[in-house]
Amino acid sequence: MLDVLLIVCEQAFLYFPLVLGAYVSISLLKVPDLSIESAYVFGAICAARLMPELTTMPLPFVLACMILFSLLGGLAVGGVVFLFTRIFHVPHLLASVLTIGLFHGINQLVLGTANYSLASFENPLACFSIFITHPELFTLTLLFIVLSILGAFLFKTQLGYSFLIYGNNPAFFANYGISSKYVFCAGLLFANALAGISGYCVAQSSSFVDISAGFGMALFSLTCLILGKAIVRGRLFSIFVPIIGIFTYCIIQQLLLKVGFNLKYFTMIQSAIVLGILINQYRHGALRKNKIDNLGV
Repeated sequence: MLDVLLIVCEQAFLYFPLVLGAYVSISLLKVPDLSIESAYVFGAICAARLMPELTTMPLPFVLACMILFSLLGGLAVGGVVFLFTRIFHVPHLLASVLTIGLFHGINQLVLGTANYSLASFENPLACFSIFITHPELFTLTLLFIVLSILGAFLFKTQLGYSFLIYGNNPAFFANYGISSKYVFCAGLLFANALAGISGYCVAQSSSFVDISAGFGMALFSLTCLILGKAIVRGRLFSIFVPIIGIFTYCIIQQLLLKVGFNLKYFTMIQSAIVLGILINQYRHGALRKNKIDNLGV
């Protein structure tokens, strides 16, 4: 039982940055931010390409560099989407699709191959190892705590409330002389930067980078957010939405594994979970009362 709990925690901590980022862009800003799939992969690639240059450095320093470069990789993707949407005035959904296509080529160019092994390098996530069977858990726990505190603080600031206002009424800021571009850009960059960090953590834990690893990450994030909002009722603008959502998702996944479910069909289960919750909310009128929430999260 303890081992299952540790696995759930480890998996939740690995993907928490991605879900937190998706909460900002998809749930608060209410934009179809499919670009988090590219940010997830490109963040991992940027960190992986740097790793051979740091083999003689202390592991804590390497870890800090990996997180920084994966963050910058995610920022680069977010910057491209912002350029397409706010400078070239491309609709956001189309901009996200174009960004995914663009970075599919960039990823192969930067990585040089479809897969890149990290097994030959010492694992920076294990630099603060406490648990023998889960050497990365302590470092991931620290990262989870830091990001949770950062998220909770952000959601109490004017910028955090601006994300929420933008998602409900983007034209609101024009009446008060506030740049909606700034709010949109800040949220988009924050979301994609976090996706990049998560991409590196998962790649490092798996010991390889795969350019197709981002496939399904948008659906994964939506599933976690919908689960979180279904459970955390009454406080939909809260750090607990992504936290509860990712933990619930990982618990469901482990329960399915315990009953012998083949996880290659888990994407189908994700879609079924999302559809079931949304149908239930529509039946109770929860989504009809908020017609602007076209994304359902």
